[in-house]
Amino acid sequence: MVKYTFNRNEFKWAEEFYEIIQKRMNLPDWFGKNADALWDMLTGYIETPCEITLIGFGEEKNKYNAYKIGLIKEVFEDAQKEYPNDFKIIYKEK
Repeated sequence: MVKYTFNRNEFKWAEEFYEIIQKRMNLPDWFGKNADALWDMLTGYIETPCEITLIGFGEEKNKYNAYKIGLIKEVFEDAQKEYPNDFKIIYKEK
């Protein structure tokens, strides 16, 4: 099983999170860095099964980040719901 870990302390803005996801998951240069493109990568590009650990992803104070990061988390969660044998999402406080 491939394991990916993302820590909220690694970035300030949601756009930076897409950059980290791209690098860590070894996504192609043409990755669109949006929720739809992330779904496409999760469900047709990356190796599965995989485990995605999100550390420190609590409540966002900035409304923009809350919305954008929320979309990313939702894509991860939807992949787990749609493909429970391929995705496991783990949330940790710190």
